[in-house]
Amino acid sequence: MSPLSKIPAAHFTASWSPLWILWIRYTHVEVQTIHKAHLKLGPIVRLGPNEVSVNCVDGGLRTVYNGGFEKPYFYDQFQNYGVPNMFSTKESKPHAARKRLVSNVYSKSFIQSSPEAQELTRAILHERLLPSLDSFAAKGSSLEVVEFNYAVTMDFASSYLFGLSNDSNFIQDVEMRRRFLAWFFKRSEHFFWDQEIPRLTRLLRKIGVHLVPKWVDAANDEIQAWVLQLCRLAQQSIKAASESTEKAHGTRPVVYGQLSDSLRRSPIKPEARMDLGSVENDELPIASEMFDHVAAGMDTSGITMTYLLWEMSRDPELQASLRKELNTLSPSLAIGNDSEVPSARSVEALPLLHAVVMETLRRHCPIPGSQPRLTPSKPTSVAGSPPLPGGVRVSAQAYSLHRNEQVFPDPEAWRPQRWLDADQEQKDEMKRWFWAFGSGSRMCVGKNFAMQELKYVTAAIYTNFTTSIVDDAGIEQADGYTAGPTGNQLTLKFARASPR
Repeated sequence: MSPLSKIPAAHFTASWSPLWILWIRYTHVEVQTIHKAHLKLGPIVRLGPNEVSVNCVDGGLRTVYNGGFEKPYFYDQFQNYGVPNMFSTKESKPHAARKRLVSNVYSKSFIQSSPEAQELTRAILHERLLPSLDSFAAKGSSLEVVEFNYAVTMDFASSYLFGLSNDSNFIQDVEMRRRFLAWFFKRSEHFFWDQEIPRLTRLLRKIGVHLVPKWVDAANDEIQAWVLQLCRLAQQSIKAASESTEKAHGTRPVVYGQLSDSLRRSPIKPEARMDLGSVENDELPIASEMFDHVAAGMDTSGITMTYLLWEMSRDPELQASLRKELNTLSPSLAIGNDSEVPSARSVEALPLLHAVVMETLRRHCPIPGSQPRLTPSKPTSVAGSPPLPGGVRVSAQAYSLHRNEQVFPDPEAWRPQRWLDADQEQKDEMKRWFWAFGSGSRMCVGKNFAMQELKYVTAAIYTNFTTSIVDDAGIEQADGYTAGPTGNQLTLKFARASPR
């Protein structure tokens, strides 16, 4: 008898067929269905003959995500150009080696002291974001912010990756922004087939049956070509800077430069190569990595900003309290004071701003869905189960972890004050269950950049403007691995805030 037989099943067919959980995923109700199963059955539930979900920290997250469980084929979908990247790499050793190549430029200390990060923040806030919002405020016009937030977060991500002179500039280039977003969301609508039944999908493709429409491949090709062009521009900037004694325009390509230098100039251990071929053929491996960083940076932070603005727009008193805190920054982020921005450390130190961002990430986590792993060959117990054999798919989801009523009372409420009122023991427990960026060695490498970006953008907006809702139809969060509003729109009105 299978050790999984002692684990409560989420559906009566789960013990002998994977069809139920496949249907749940195909119909986009996985997150809610698994959450309800945990509420009813406890911290571990069986989803299929060879699959379980866990919803606990001790014995769950710590065992699975800190214990070296490898990734399954689910993550092959995140390869680009047919080449693996850090996120899509299934084995721990090559992932760790690859991560070491770029982890330095994503550390909090590096980002906070980086002149490039400071300059791109100043330029995007004062030369793009604030003038654009001020124009809408002056005309009394409303603004659809879902698309606009993707533009802001893409500009931040791409400027740090490729340099300010090579970035997307989607805030101002509306036509290219819309073309890119159309490509991007076309491809994400059809991930199910390659993620969940890749062998059948590939077999049918060979005989002319395309479960994933051909136009999805065409959209993917367009994005890949665009990212590859940014990589080439970044490489040209590095070359030009090395040959010139004059100060370069914009900022240097921080992440691209770090990865490029590491691969081309440093001795690389075999496990870091990830079957990338010779040193001379690193263009596509670098582009695959950059594609992943720029897509993840835009998508997740864009979703977070949308829900943060929505929640703040429902609470004028909280806006006023936050503005009072923001007005303590020096230099101010007020429009017109555009020669510099306050230090990253001073922005990070603002408690209410931190609480607003943390609560948004908890209540509206941009990646609420399951993060699958595989049990190792040595039988291992998870969440109190009998020892499970190797190759069992195990996952946890942030949606459920963030709704533990013992840790987050009234979990469906968006209440930033919970992060301010809690004593140290309570804060430590909330942090243990907070999983917006994952945990363990596979934790999101861009966490520190994302937190800094979200805080600066929020601070710039609420230093200068009040926001109110014009149309929030379809604001409910979709059910999926990555999830924005079901209506894909949120329309707000921006008005200049009264001077302090």
